[in-house]
Amino acid sequence: MSEGTLFTDLNERKLIRTIVPRGLVRSLRLDVKLADPSDAEQLYQREFPWGKYPTFVGPREEWTLTEAMAIDYYLIHLSSDKKAVSQLLGPDGDFKTRADILRWESLSNSDFLNEVCKVFFLLIGIKPYNSIEFETARKNVDTIVSLYERRLKKQKFLTSNEHETLADLTSAAAFSLGFLSIFDETWRSKHPEITHWFDRVVNSRFFEGEFQNFKMCKCAMQSSK
Repeated sequence: MSEGTLFTDLNERKLIRTIVPRGLVRSLRLDVKLADPSDAEQLYQREFPWGKYPTFVGPREEWTLTEAMAIDYYLIHLSSDKKAVSQLLGPDGDFKTRADILRWESLSNSDFLNEVCKVFFLLIGIKPYNSIEFETARKNVDTIVSLYERRLKKQKFLTSNEHETLADLTSAAAFSLGFLSIFDETWRSKHPEITHWFDRVVNSRFFEGEFQNFKMCKCAMQSSK
């Protein structure tokens, strides 16, 4: 019997927070069905009235799970590959490493992604352009980038010098929106550590099927206003 269903944006594949769980299902060979919310509208409306995804439904619809970080954690523990589980979440009993992984997950999935989205939405017109709001969001992005840069100048990955963890996967997914829109060639030349780290992580086996056609922007997007 299947372990359940992961609802994700299979049709448009635009939502950043769906990238990691989708990659985990594929790379860890989990017995989890991938579905778009449109495939089960009645179930989705009943169980997830908030209308956000990714979301997860257990094998007999006996329980549900929301929030990307929680879903990633659960999916990883479905794997029988104990080495992969330890790599992604940190070794059992190593609470310092596990807390550090959780810290970078939270930073990327909330504060950083929210600020990058503000910049992006203002540039493409989803929100009316406001120069003060734009500059504030861009400054916040730069501040958080500096935290990543400081860490990645010391080691190849965020919580390890040897391999990627869930911290790197979640962070790289969030950074992908920046690399598509505002982290252009000039920016990348000034931030080589982050650029090289991003290249390594998006080519991770845990991102199977997610970044094969990914292209970084040559020039940063500009507002039409």
